Amino acid sequence: MNWSYSGPSATEPREWRVRSRILIAAFVVTITSIAAAQEPTLKTRTKEQRDRAYLESHRVTMNVQVNDADGRAVQNLAAEDFVVFDNHRPREIGALHEIDGQGMYDATEILILLDAVNSTAQELDAERQGIFKYLAQSKGPLPYRTSFVLWFNGHLKVTAATTDRNAVGRAFVKMTKDLHSNACAPLNGSVAQTMEGGGVGALGQSGIGDRVVSIAQCQEVHFRDSIAALDGIAAQQKNIGGRTILIWVGPGWPLLPDVEFQRLSPKAKQSFFDETVNLLRDLREAQVTIDALSPRDVTRETEMARVDMAALDAGTASPQYAGPASLAQQVLARQTGGRVLNESNDVTADLSSCIRDADGYYILTFDMTRTTAPHEFHPVEVKVNRPDVQVRTMTAYYAEP
Repeated sequence: MNWSYSGPSATEPREWRVRSRILIAAFVVTITSIAAAQEPTLKTRTKEQRDRAYLESHRVTMNVQVNDADGRAVQNLAAEDFVVFDNHRPREIGALHEIDGQGMYDATEILILLDAVNSTAQELDAERQGIFKYLAQSKGPLPYRTSFVLWFNGHLKVTAATTDRNAVGRAFVKMTKDLHSNACAPLNGSVAQTMEGGGVGALGQSGIGDRVVSIAQCQEVHFRDSIAALDGIAAQQKNIGGRTILIWVGPGWPLLPDVEFQRLSPKAKQSFFDETVNLLRDLREAQVTIDALSPRDVTRETEMARVDMAALDAGTASPQYAGPASLAQQVLARQTGGRVLNESNDVTADLSSCIRDADGYYILTFDMTRTTAPHEFHPVEVKVNRPDVQVRTMTAYYAEP
C-alpha cells in the first residue's frame, strides 16, 4: 500500500507538551514554575460529598489480562473467580467488568510510539518499517482507535485517535519523512565500567576525555526528557479516560549509572522517590499499560544485566531502593502489566500481538486501605481460579492518606 499526504485531516499531527517533573539532582535540571496568585475561594461540602470524593480518589482500577496457554483471552469469568492480594492480604473486589474489545466501541485506545530519541539509525529503520507494514497490511479499518506518536528531538507529535487506517498511514508517512536518529553515541564496555565505578567525575580524572563526558550528559538529558514525555502522555490520557495500551517502539531511554544517585543526600533521594511515585500514580490513574517493543539491542541488554529485575518488578518500596533503574522502560512495562519484547525479530507481528490484548480483558476495582503515611507501598497480586492461565496486571500502587 502506498500512502501520500495531501492536506490536513482528522489525524493532522498535534504536539503534546512534555511535562518535566523528575528530580535526580546531578542527573536532572529542575524547572520550577510559579503559578499566578489567585483569590482564595472557600467551598463547603457535606460529609457525604467528602466521603464520596475520598473514595473516588482512593479507588484502585486494574486492567487484568487473563490468557490461556495459547495466549487467547479467557472469557466469562466472574468476580468469584478472582482473588486480589493487596499488601499480601486478600481484599474485597468492588466491581468486575469483562471487556469484549471487539464488541464495545471505544473500549481501548492504542498509542503506537516511535522513539527516534533513543533508537540508533539501524534500529530506527527497522522500527519504522515494522510500523509501516502493520499499517499497510490491510485496507480495512484498524481494530481499535489508534494514534501514532513520534518522539523526536525533544518533542511529542501525535495524531488524533481514529480507526481510519489510511488517515493514520498518511500522517505516519508525513511525520517520518527524512526522520533521523537522535540517539546518544554508544559507550564501550570499559567506559561503562568506569562510569559505574566512579561516575562522570572519574571519567575526566582517568583521562578518557571530554567526548565521554559529553556522551554521559547526552544520556542524562535523554533519560530526563523521555521520562517527562511518558508523564505527559499519562496526563493527556487521564483527561480522555478509559484504558490506553502504549506500545513504545524503541529500546527505551538510557539506564544511568547508579553510583551518582547513591551519593545524593537523603533529601534529594526522597525527592526522586516522590516524583517516581507521582509518575506511577499518573500511569495508574490514566489506565496506561506500557508495552516495550524493540529489536535486539546488545548495549541495552548489557545495561539491564546490572539490574535486579526481580527486585524492581514489584515496585520501589522506599527512597532507600529508588534509583534510575526504578524508571527503566522494561521495569515500568512490567509494573503496568505490559509486555517486554526487546528481542523482536518481527516488529509488525509483535505490534499485532500487543494490540490483541485489547480483544478481551477485565476491569477490576477495589478501595485502598486507609493510611496516615504518604506513599505507602502496596504490592498487588491477582490470582484466577482456573488452571493453566497467565495473568498480567499492575504489580503495585502507593496508598495515600
